[in-house]
Amino acid sequence: MRRTRRFALILSLIMGISTLTGCGSLQKEGETLNLSMDNSWATEQYLKNFRYSIKYTQGKYLFCAERNNATQEYHYCRFDMETGEMLEFESPFEHSVEYTAPERLESIVTELPDGRFAIRHKVVQGVGGGATETHRQVLEIFDENMNAVELVEIPTKFGELDIEEQQDRMYYGTMDGKGNWVFYNYNSHEGELTLESFDSEYHYLGDISFTLPQREHFTTPAIFQDADGNLCMSILCGSFGESYEKIYRLDAEKRTCEDTGVIIAEEENDTASGYIAGTNGYEYYYCTNSGLYGVKGKEKVKVIDWVNSDFLPGTIRSCLPLDDGRFILYKERDSYLAQPRSQEEIDSTTIISLATVTYSEDMLKAIMDYNREESGYRIMVKDYSEYNTVEEPNLGYDTMKQDMLDGKVADIICPDGVNFESLAGKGLFADWYDFMDKDEEFSRDKYLQNYFETMETDDKLLRLGFSYVIETGTAKTELAGEEQGISLGDMLALSQETGIDMFDLSPQMDFAGMWMRNLQTGCIDRKNAVCCFNSPQMVEFLEFVSTLEADWDAMELARESGKYTSGKTGYPYRENCILFNIEPIKQPIDIRAIRRYTFYDADITLTGYPMVEDAGNGGIFSPVFTICINAQSTEQEAVWDFMKFFLTEDYQKHLTESMPIHKNALEYKYEEAESMVTATAGGMISPTFIGELESWESDILRDYISGIRTCAYYDYTVQDILMEEVEKFLAGDQTAQECADMMQSRVTIYLSEQS
Repeated sequence: MRRTRRFALILSLIMGISTLTGCGSLQKEGETLNLSMDNSWATEQYLKNFRYSIKYTQGKYLFCAERNNATQEYHYCRFDMETGEMLEFESPFEHSVEYTAPERLESIVTELPDGRFAIRHKVVQGVGGGATETHRQVLEIFDENMNAVELVEIPTKFGELDIEEQQDRMYYGTMDGKGNWVFYNYNSHEGELTLESFDSEYHYLGDISFTLPQREHFTTPAIFQDADGNLCMSILCGSFGESYEKIYRLDAEKRTCEDTGVIIAEEENDTASGYIAGTNGYEYYYCTNSGLYGVKGKEKVKVIDWVNSDFLPGTIRSCLPLDDGRFILYKERDSYLAQPRSQEEIDSTTIISLATVTYSEDMLKAIMDYNREESGYRIMVKDYSEYNTVEEPNLGYDTMKQDMLDGKVADIICPDGVNFESLAGKGLFADWYDFMDKDEEFSRDKYLQNYFETMETDDKLLRLGFSYVIETGTAKTELAGEEQGISLGDMLALSQETGIDMFDLSPQMDFAGMWMRNLQTGCIDRKNAVCCFNSPQMVEFLEFVSTLEADWDAMELARESGKYTSGKTGYPYRENCILFNIEPIKQPIDIRAIRRYTFYDADITLTGYPMVEDAGNGGIFSPVFTICINAQSTEQEAVWDFMKFFLTEDYQKHLTESMPIHKNALEYKYEEAESMVTATAGGMISPTFIGELESWESDILRDYISGIRTCAYYDYTVQDILMEEVEKFLAGDQTAQECADMMQSRVTIYLSEQS
């Protein structure tokens, strides 16, 4: 089985931490993980709702461009960074580039070797199928004061390609520090990339020898200039879920392409963008989901950390380095001015460290909201996954493990994704209840007690999340009845009785992987470290999995032949082709969205998750994240203040992607939903007008939440154990009963080792 790097990282973290003994005793009293504010920059909004994209900086001016999406044409202006004045940018040559409809003008900004810049204008015309013909190209050159001084004609035919061959290609060019050009021809349909070299007079030098790296999906390359005027190219490599970007150095004159050995954005779901020539000794800069990096040789240095500079990961699209060492960072419509924090601010700030392997957007928003309060404290995040490389995918784990062995434990620990019980038994975490009960301003009675109870360990609250989503199954009442908490066995029986598929089906291993993950919550009693994977219901479920197709091609053929009811219609729930819809409820309005969008206003029953054993009503509290307090931290009161900030009624009332645990805030969300008509259901905005939430629907959800007795459980090691045994079963190496017995035995041993 293939696993992503992050899965491998967290798996190793789980296995490695379980070998630590006496973790609390290793830590010296008062010692924590020390973090600096070196890559935490002070940022302030610079240009709000800025409709232009910043293309170039020249002295005190920003050269900006606005594209008309309808015509693809650009309008240019200059922004004076000293006065804040926006100046119109008129070019004497702009109007000389004549064209008539259906032709249109496309423009690209280019920096020239002598420090000036130019605009490459192309007159193009669509020829059908998304392809275009280039009728004319000119290079409009400007001096250091942004005055237009020259207009140069550029050939419209490049290399050995004729117009017909060019029509199916995306055609872009970049100039190096000597005035030579490299154009890339990227055929998106065939996944073919050609690099063509031209000298400064636009004479064709030939193709650059280049072999496209092995990969399963394609994107256009990024070609950019480094600080020395060399051209570099970023290419996406790898496969889905395991992609990364490699940097090549291009030489237009020698027509060579050299692998620099630099690998960019190798983390799962990470991407790089905004490549630009470096300053201050860096060859170039680029942005990823986590921060702005500078490259020196093969060394990648994080210059600005987004989270620790109060930005959500992935929101900054690009950067523009200024001559004085500051950066302009910009998103689609807003830009920010970033500068190093003053020594005075650093000296007056107390750092609270937070260690994590993975995190949610909710946690990052919480951290940023708290940091903007300027309380004198600042939460600084240590993301250990940033140490991972392609060659050493577990380096982040190794570093975190060594820090813990050295007694350097953060003030706040996010245990999500690891076996929490193995850590809790070491005496590493303080009890949240102690802080709640000592605080005269705080009352537990204002919160959902059953939410707290699902997280308890030996009557202590050693981890806590301030919000949650409800994991549950939903079905038509006419088919499933009104009973909540339906078991896996009852689900199987109902499917057999009605002849309707239980779920939206997929091939064997895909389906098993998804539901073995889900069934961990229903089959594992984490508080008592016991499980029930060898139950008769599980055996029956495994036998059902074996009846599914082996791959997607076979699955599609089986659907077409009518083997599965789930493939017979575009409205499977409305037409009674699928029984159970598994969809999280993030806001009260979502129950209305599920009724309207999925079941088309039929009466529904919240059946809960497929549980093997009885667990309340089958609903699951799934915290968006949980955090623990280091029992040895000297900043425990500040950490409690951090958490208490997010437990206030006002903050809880404004949650948008998760549910409040504050009772009054939850009632507010019910009332709010009764005047809403759109909702997020399943992570997508419902395209259907769903109507306002009815009061009786609120009552259903209110009652359901009060009956939840389970908190989400997921362990990557357990998942690997389960899937290894399922794979053997599906290969015919063991029976369903033997598979269930092996899962039971191996998981029981693992849980015992962790407790």
